[in-house]
Amino acid sequence: MTILIRVVQPKDAERIVTIMTQESVLPTIIATPSMRFQDFEQHLQNLGENQHQFVAEENGVVVGFASLTRNKERRGHIAGLSLMIDQEHHGKGIGRRLMEKLIDLADNWLLIERLELTVVAGNDRAYKLYERAGFVKEGVLKGTIIQHGKFVDEITMARFRPGGLIKSS
Repeated sequence: MTILIRVVQPKDAERIVTIMTQESVLPTIIATPSMRFQDFEQHLQNLGENQHQFVAEENGVVVGFASLTRNKERRGHIAGLSLMIDQEHHGKGIGRRLMEKLIDLADNWLLIERLELTVVAGNDRAYKLYERAGFVKEGVLKGTIIQHGKFVDEITMARFRPGGLIKSS
């Protein structure tokens, strides 16, 4: 399996929305079943300078999506991350590859010191991926996600590296 990680393009919107609304993906992200690809396409056409988004592609088909959004001003050393993988490709290392791409961007190009994300409680596969990438649990947001008609918690996680990679001489 050859996976290409590349910058997202507006033409990817329909495939990304298809992934978002898959039965095993939708409950783990902040989206609704009525998500329209035209809205997401417009979002991709209007990305700001602090929004960095990538897709994982296998044989020309998008199978994963990842996003890094840098905060502004006094929180400019912080970025939020998100990612999702096509349900047929879970467990194949695609999430790890996308996470590596985001961390490389943060560490080596943007000098981000703190990466933040949330994971829906019960999404153990994602939680373990984030732990392996150096994220630690910081807290629980009670009942912040509606999932199958119930309120579900989000776990906040972060990877904090004061000073980043800058070494003093």
